[in-house]
Amino acid sequence: MQGATVRNGYIIRTGRGYSFEELKEAGIGPRAARKIGVPVDVWRQTKHHENTDRLKSIVKTIEPKKEKAAKKKE
Repeated sequence: MQGATVRNGYIIRTGRGYSFEELKEAGIGPRAARKIGVPVDVWRQTKHHENTDRLKSIVKTIEPKKEKAAKKKE
């Protein structure tokens, strides 16, 4: 899984994880993110649009799997 994008002035690099604000905007909690393998950086305070878009696409790919599992249980 690709890490979050972090900007420091003109330098853009891959970060250690996603910030709480990015996770919140994507509609996923920090515990749930860690459970599915999404890295979380507790020290980051920034929020980048690219990261929230990436997280939203990750959540979309996870949701159909949850629906299939729920149908199997019924």
